[in-house]
Amino acid sequence: MGEKKNVPIRTDAVVPDTAAYNKYYMRVASRFGVAKWITLLLFTVYLLAMLALGRSSITYENFMYLLRDFNLTSGTSGAYSSIPYEEQQNMSFAEYKNALAVAGSAGVRLYDGSGNAVFRDSTSYKSPVLLTGERYMLLYDEGGRDYSVMTTIARVDSGTTDGDILCGAVSDSGNFAIVSRTSEAHYVVDIFDASLKNIERVYRDAYITGAAFDGSGEHLAVLTAKSEDWSLSSELILIHVGTEEIRSVPLGDYLPLRCQSMDNGNWAIVCDTAVLILSKDGNLLTEYPITSMTLSYFHVSDRVIGLICSENVLGNSSRILVLDSSGHPVIDVSVDRKISGVFASGSSDAVCLLYDDQVEYVSTSGVQSVSFTGNLIQICEISGRIVLCFPGGAYAADFQ
Repeated sequence: MGEKKNVPIRTDAVVPDTAAYNKYYMRVASRFGVAKWITLLLFTVYLLAMLALGRSSITYENFMYLLRDFNLTSGTSGAYSSIPYEEQQNMSFAEYKNALAVAGSAGVRLYDGSGNAVFRDSTSYKSPVLLTGERYMLLYDEGGRDYSVMTTIARVDSGTTDGDILCGAVSDSGNFAIVSRTSEAHYVVDIFDASLKNIERVYRDAYITGAAFDGSGEHLAVLTAKSEDWSLSSELILIHVGTEEIRSVPLGDYLPLRCQSMDNGNWAIVCDTAVLILSKDGNLLTEYPITSMTLSYFHVSDRVIGLICSENVLGNSSRILVLDSSGHPVIDVSVDRKISGVFASGSSDAVCLLYDDQVEYVSTSGVQSVSFTGNLIQICEISGRIVLCFPGGAYAADFQ
């Protein structure tokens, strides 16, 4: 065993004053305690003030609306792989808050990425048309007189027009518009704000062929056309929502078919024989003529314009044109095959071509295809994924 050593005890060591340290930390802790109670008191006062001032808006439905928005977002790889639903007549599809909205003669259904029905509403529109924005779904009966506005949990508004509905438009801000005939056989544009109030009525004698909001919802573009002295005269009407400012932009003898606000702020107008790109103020920037061929199908997103043109009357030769938001061609190819539809992507410079039994995804990097059986009604895009919609169900086509 080793030798035990005696360790000397230092008598000159400084012993800390624990009482002094405890008093310091107690003072700091008491200050934090006072700050905590002041914070809780201010928060309570804030809650009471909000309940008093906004009690009409703090409802169970609004709370569920908030939770539903969280639940609808799906980033899983298997999302939208199978979405079964009941078949309806005259079906229309759209993306709404990362979910698939399905409308038909019996009503509207909303399905999340797993195929669960998260919202149902019954309507009896003969020719339902579904439009969606960031805030609302707008459903109207084309050729009828009824329309409805919905969220992910409820129908928040509905109305009836004096005459038959021609078209509609909805913005991400919540503003929406309904275009219909009046009893005097003219045409009227009813504009509503996000609070569902009719804030403006604009009358026109010329036939209205389309309408669209810009990205902010502050301006509404309306396309009109009329025949004068055996010639066609068309215009783009730019309405500054909530003001009396209205600007008319002549479009010549083109027949305007569709207008769309692009991601760069320009207006894209597809006409029978040309595509026009106008600035936000209505100044002509680009005119892309469609000559020596016939426009067969087109689709416009806020990123690209997809056009399918027939190059001859008797054959199946088709020309595929994809224009960017400035009106410049990014894809221009011809195929010796009959095409029965086109869908323009909103997330890439690509289009989907619809054939009898196949969908082709055409981009600047190449062509991908997927075969199908059955009656393909419509193509949608949800969270960047192409979804093929059939009468009894939908599924995502995994193009890369």
